Amino acid sequence: MKPEDKLSQSVQRLVNTNEVTIVQAMGELRKSGKEAVPVLVEALKEEETRMAAAISLMRIGQPSLPFLLSLAKRYEGPTCFWASWCISWIDPSKIEKNMYECLKQEQENPSGNVAPFAAEEALGKIIAFQLKEKGDE
Repeated sequence: MKPEDKLSQSVQRLVNTNEVTIVQAMGELRKSGKEAVPVLVEALKEEETRMAAAISLMRIGQPSLPFLLSLAKRYEGPTCFWASWCISWIDPSKIEKNMYECLKQEQENPSGNVAPFAAEEALGKIIAFQLKEKGDE
């Protein structure tokens, strides 16, 4: 089996309702590191796998940042939201106005049960970063 096929299978397992299967899939993707980023970026565009893909990309960290920035700039709605959420965790200094607005929009007008809490968390990270920056001046 080709490595990209194995990664794709791991992403598909993220949709599973069994928490153990989801955690195992996230672990496999994290171990794959940079190689998993393109597959996860594609998953961030798909309805059921968005949140799990976002968590995996956030855990991979810096290698996923260029892809996330591109998504957040090119897309609106849930794809922009989850990409912006990841960016706020990896490097809140990279958050741009449209990303902040996307997070704020989800917080104020939730599209689901989890996203408003994720939005609040991301906005908190951004504000904490900004306060820290002001304190360093």
